[in-house]
Amino acid sequence: MFSYDQVQQLNRLEIEIYKYIVGHPAEVSTMTIRQLADHSHVSATTILRFLKHMGYDGYAEFKFTLKEQLRQDATQPLAQTVVPMRTFFDRMNLPDITAKLHRVAELVHQARMVVLIGSGTSAGLAAYGSHLFANFGLYSLMISDTSQPHPVQPHPVQQQDLSDTVFFALSVSGESEDIIEQSVYYRQSGAKVVAITASSHSTLAGIADVVLTYDTPEVQAISGGSTLSQLPVVYYLEQLAMIIQPLT
Repeated sequence: MFSYDQVQQLNRLEIEIYKYIVGHPAEVSTMTIRQLADHSHVSATTILRFLKHMGYDGYAEFKFTLKEQLRQDATQPLAQTVVPMRTFFDRMNLPDITAKLHRVAELVHQARMVVLIGSGTSAGLAAYGSHLFANFGLYSLMISDTSQPHPVQPHPVQQQDLSDTVFFALSVSGESEDIIEQSVYYRQSGAKVVAITASSHSTLAGIADVVLTYDTPEVQAISGGSTLSQLPVVYYLEQLAMIIQPLT
């Protein structure tokens, strides 16, 4: 319904509309344009401008397409279980992603150390990435305490030379204060920063040398909240490992 190339052209407000729609398709299919505007905290005019960028002549055409997509999904229950990854791959610009992965792999190949950091769910993925890279012979560390400015020295008395380091920052929102502070510290110390985040417009994305992003629908949790699938993060880490392996 929305292509990767189209999404890449959206501004910050339009990204919020996009994320709300892909996270709540059934609800949106019954909403008026005013209701969608209220729920996504934008104006109806912004909704219409967003739809024009997505190739729709108006709200009625968009809702018809959305309902058709929901009807097709309902007749393919197996497809429903792979919606996050299907959405990710459908919107993936493969040549662009492949080029970024090879760029990151080359940075890692030239480095002496790889450091990964993440908080919350991303902490587990950072640990997995560190273990994965170590299996391929890389000197890989994970920062488990995100409040520490350095994996060895909590309060360095002088600037560190980390020019031989690649720093992976994992954050869904890209706005975690601790993750941003760590990224700034490593960047200022000479390290190359790679961000893996769901938000290409985030503060973290603006800091990083290379940004690997993913746009997947929100998954409703039993508690009533929602979260984003982290399968794309695993995909990025494993693809990097496979590319790096022949280089090491």
